[in-house]
Amino acid sequence: MNREKRMNRRSFIKRLVAGIGGLMLFTGLDAFFIERHLLRRRDIEVPLADMPDVFEGFRIAHFSDVHIGHGFTASDLESLVERINEAKPDMIAFTGDLVDDGMEELAATTEALARLHAPYGKYAVLGNHDVRGKAQPEQIIEAYQKAGFMPLVNQHVTICHEDAEASFTLAGLDDNWRHPDWETTFEKRHGDGLVIALIHEPDLADRAKEYGVSLQLSGHSHGGQVRLPFVGGLLYPPYGCKYPDGLQKVEDSSMLVHTSRGIGTTILPIRFLCPPEWYILTLRKK
Repeated sequence: MNREKRMNRRSFIKRLVAGIGGLMLFTGLDAFFIERHLLRRRDIEVPLADMPDVFEGFRIAHFSDVHIGHGFTASDLESLVERINEAKPDMIAFTGDLVDDGMEELAATTEALARLHAPYGKYAVLGNHDVRGKAQPEQIIEAYQKAGFMPLVNQHVTICHEDAEASFTLAGLDDNWRHPDWETTFEKRHGDGLVIALIHEPDLADRAKEYGVSLQLSGHSHGGQVRLPFVGGLLYPPYGCKYPDGLQKVEDSSMLVHTSRGIGTTILPIRFLCPPEWYILTLRKK
């Protein structure tokens, strides 16, 4: 009888080990081959108290963290470009990390991004991977311009409604690892109305709230890139921990920050329970 129990115990342990091994294998295959290619669109409504009435329903396509060269190529952008154009947003905002180690694909990436269209324009900022390592930020800024994007590097523009005398400010900060100039970006603007900021690192929202920003669009965190049930993201980068995912209210303010999980990957070309996403943000009068 004891011998039979020992045999049953060994059989159970073998099945358990085989099951865990199979689960780990499936998880690895899913993370590398499947999920990181499952690009999905998410629609979010953003309530803003200081938004001019005529911008009710204004739609912004927000995407981030393409990371060309890290398991993601310029040709992989084609599907995203098609889907954004099909959504017909009013404006397009890209919040940084265009390249990872793929500077040699910058020309092809520029051609793909040039096919994006929006009546109120296309805007972009730099991310930390755009200003460090092999990246050449001035070339990336030039690529934005060739693709029809306005690079916002410590500057702001006024977005005027085409049918009414109403506007809001769109501001973009240089990356936190380069030369962010908060005063030039925010303090020298005209008026005190709605301010939307493009800032790569989401946790900088705690400072942006001091400059009258109502909505910040960010990336950087990748949503953790690998997430577990009941745990969430396993690893967030510096300045991407406090507001790592989705639409959140900034601490001690009425300001909102929207953080994109991004399109590409970094460190390892994997995603688990955290598929790549792009967003249509619809502005609503609060």
